[in-house]
Amino acid sequence: MKKEDGNNKKTKNSHKKGLKTKEVEKTSIKNNVEQITVTGTRLSQTRLTNVMAGSSITAAQIHRRGYTDLGIALMRENTAFTVGNNSPIGNQNSNGMGAGQSFVSLLGLGSQRTLTLVDGMRVVGAASASPFGAGSGSQVDVSDIPISLIKRIDTKLGGAGAAYGADAVAGVVNYQLDDHFKGVDINAQGNWTQNLDEPQERVSFKAGTGFDHDRGGVVFDFEWRQAAGLLANQRPDVLGANAANYNQPPIGSNNPYNKTIIAAQRGVQATTTGIPMYDGSGGNFPVNFPGINNGGTGILNSQGQNLIFSQNGKALIPLTYNRLLQDGYTAQGGNGYNPSDFTQLYTPSHKYNFTTLGHYDITDHIHATWQAWYVKGSAASKVPSGIINSSYENGSSTIPLTQDSWLANRANNAASVVNGPLALNTNNPYLTADERSTIMNALSANGMPTNTFYMSRMMNDLGLGMFRTDSQMMRFQGGLNGDFKALNRQFNWSLRGVYGRYIEDDYSPSLVIQNFTNALNATTDAQGQIICAPGYSNASVRTGSSSCSPLNPFGYNQMSEASRDYVIANAHSKNINAQRDLQAEINSTLFHLPAGNIRWDLGYEHRREGYNYIPGSYNQGEDMGGGVYQQYGYTIPMAGASGSYYTHEAFGELDIPLIAPHMNIPGVYNLSATANGRFIHNSVAGNYWTYMFGGSWWFTSDVGISGNYAQSVRNPSVTELFSPLTTGYDSGTDPCSDLGVGKGPNPAIRAANCAASGMGTPFHSNINYNSILGTSGGNSHLRNEVSDSYTLSMDLHPHFVHGFNMTTSFVDVKVKQEVNSLGLDQLMAACYDSRTYCDTFTRDSNHQVTGFSEGYFNIGQQHMRVLQTNMSYFFPLRRLGVSDSFGSVLLSGNYSHYLGNTQVIGQSTYQLTGTTQSPKDLFTLNFNYMRGPLTFQWQTIWNGPSHNYVQVNALAYEFNKRPSFAYYNMTIGYDITKNISANFMINNITNAMPKYPRTVNMSRYFDALIGRSFQMNVGVHF
Repeated sequence: MKKEDGNNKKTKNSHKKGLKTKEVEKTSIKNNVEQITVTGTRLSQTRLTNVMAGSSITAAQIHRRGYTDLGIALMRENTAFTVGNNSPIGNQNSNGMGAGQSFVSLLGLGSQRTLTLVDGMRVVGAASASPFGAGSGSQVDVSDIPISLIKRIDTKLGGAGAAYGADAVAGVVNYQLDDHFKGVDINAQGNWTQNLDEPQERVSFKAGTGFDHDRGGVVFDFEWRQAAGLLANQRPDVLGANAANYNQPPIGSNNPYNKTIIAAQRGVQATTTGIPMYDGSGGNFPVNFPGINNGGTGILNSQGQNLIFSQNGKALIPLTYNRLLQDGYTAQGGNGYNPSDFTQLYTPSHKYNFTTLGHYDITDHIHATWQAWYVKGSAASKVPSGIINSSYENGSSTIPLTQDSWLANRANNAASVVNGPLALNTNNPYLTADERSTIMNALSANGMPTNTFYMSRMMNDLGLGMFRTDSQMMRFQGGLNGDFKALNRQFNWSLRGVYGRYIEDDYSPSLVIQNFTNALNATTDAQGQIICAPGYSNASVRTGSSSCSPLNPFGYNQMSEASRDYVIANAHSKNINAQRDLQAEINSTLFHLPAGNIRWDLGYEHRREGYNYIPGSYNQGEDMGGGVYQQYGYTIPMAGASGSYYTHEAFGELDIPLIAPHMNIPGVYNLSATANGRFIHNSVAGNYWTYMFGGSWWFTSDVGISGNYAQSVRNPSVTELFSPLTTGYDSGTDPCSDLGVGKGPNPAIRAANCAASGMGTPFHSNINYNSILGTSGGNSHLRNEVSDSYTLSMDLHPHFVHGFNMTTSFVDVKVKQEVNSLGLDQLMAACYDSRTYCDTFTRDSNHQVTGFSEGYFNIGQQHMRVLQTNMSYFFPLRRLGVSDSFGSVLLSGNYSHYLGNTQVIGQSTYQLTGTTQSPKDLFTLNFNYMRGPLTFQWQTIWNGPSHNYVQVNALAYEFNKRPSFAYYNMTIGYDITKNISANFMINNITNAMPKYPRTVNMSRYFDALIGRSFQMNVGVHF
């Protein structure tokens, strides 16, 4: 990216002390016709020569809305952004990696296909090299970018690989920072909801000054952000215990839908206090679901009700519910397992940013710039997601968990499932006499030995599934740029470089099963004290305590801290990413045409990217020799993953002015053409070209069209290429089951392929509810993704409606050889929808899925088409005949209509738009009123009609159609004095809520689902 010569000097005065942000914004709007564009091409462009579709967000708008996360800001303000691969909204990555990160995604093509730049230079990626991370590309954590230094965010749509290299498939986002700020700016902000929860705080301190008679300048910035997080049960009726969600209808219901809406769902085959069973053999269920399972083996009371342990574990009480559902696992209402008690809506986090920016004019023709960043943050879960010990979780292969079964499994290096129900002795000293009697009587009545019973239990109270991510990011960017004259021409040159390093430490309390079985094997000593039974041996991995302490599994949270310490290891993994990027560039003119100078740009870039994932001792497992590792707990062994690549890149650009305004040619006010290309040698992916051809034609000074055709590339990432083969658990919707046979791009073809494979209807598949063991890993034979993109834009700037600007763009992107990770769910769907990948999973004689091999594939292609309109209208009220003191109005907004976003796998086409996550129509409109020290904004965010699920038959999901939805935000700002200002914001001011049953995407509808919220910002400026 090349700045217009002298541009830095021109912007100095815009930051002088006392100039208000809104005045700068109004000046920018009035001068928009001559705005310089420096993103998307190497040579600077005006609005008459720009060929890239896109838009910008100003610092004023980010400040006005009080955003604390740039990923969320972009998705709200620019409808070209879709839900990214990672966000603080929701549970984040289930493996606890990358908590607190925020990735952005353009046009629904995935975060890995959106290139992120800061002042035209790349930023080190934050995605883990582990296959269990939140992304598999070079995604940047935009929460590391200092919000208080943002000057503008430019977004360009479509391929930009010729200008910037790999990854700019969907487009490029360039964050421009304010390195010419002068003065002192202190801001403090607090956020809260009307329920007085989910508090967030942000404090920033920014100071800038010139030196050496303003030949140089330096800016120092400190920023601190904190979010307390939010849980589902803090919104019990919308997202928590009473919320309505999809499941199969109740048993005996004549509801025609495969999935219907059921409120207050509870798991009844395992609870957090424990369900005692007389038979824990694999495939047995504690609770009988008539006509669904083979009958329950749970212990019943005299009324035929299943018994569960009470909260304190001192009694057996009835398991209650209103109705059993046809899924065989869930009931409506009652005292069963409530998953919303352990569901997170927003991840708690805090982050510190330390940044310095600077520039110095060494001479009038040589200039230096520099940046130094240090970012440190931490994010963690508030509740444990837990694990399950049950007899049904993995079907008939499940083995009850005992010391003997665990040790035998390890000795045989078996793949049998070891998270079966807990096998417990009826003499366990934590049982009360009444509990023991009830259990032994049930064992005897069912012809079972009376010394052992079994318990199906969720293990949330051990803290399993909790996670914490600590992250650090260091970034150093600098360079020289200048100009000289030679051969009767002006030459501009630049030498720039950046080095970035991202370090992520992930921590998760994890169960050590050998110690766990020791602690469960409790007895009493001669003094009657409860102890661990003698003769045990500890696991080799370190836990919180090496001394066995007996564990009470009955009830919830009844075990001692000592027993927790003994059975829990703090699993720690580390990921280190590094990036080095060097660029050299020169540009000048070639010769003069009647319309102006032909301009050229040539450059060289060398880039190195390295990723290293270190699993740590617990995650890697115990070394058994010969390259074999055994897991310590329920987490399968994770191998380390590392790799790197380097590039040598040569690029060039040519701009040709064909007709200029001074030539006075009717119907052609301005006509220009541009072309750029880049040759890349990648040490892993080999040699390839990227290129772009574009043109701009203005009929008059008011109306013009522009467009381009580009070919861009995304290289397979280190994770996708080099992840080692590992074993792991997965589940999915069996396409041939009663839940899947009516879905897919062509349900008739799916049903025919299932029937040809010997599966009748209805078919009840265990994989719909239970996970099984399989393998996954990288693919060193992956090829580059290649995209072809077309853009066509029409610009309208009518001189007779001064201040009005509108651009409508059509963007078409086709990605070939797309790399994606296919999980078991996708592999099965591909098999029965298009007869591809059928060899990646296996079935037994009963057609139950028994194994799989998943990983990364060049699976096919994706095709996205969108129309986007951006408009703004600045209207001083003096045009109505009143004085300037009445102020001004600014109307701005953007609308996107997705014509389609399809993914082809084999012979099947899958629709990726039309859901609540990616509606086909999105609209954001901002109405601003500015009068003296007062500013006011009313923001409308509108999501168009959508479906919860697409490509399903009419009876697949009840209430599948979702109506359009709008909510409104408001900001009132006031400059209290020349140096003190305040903003008060109300989000979702009408407390609007999506129509029942509110089964909508959390990230897209978060501000509505949590209810009305408030923000207050106070700033001091000198």
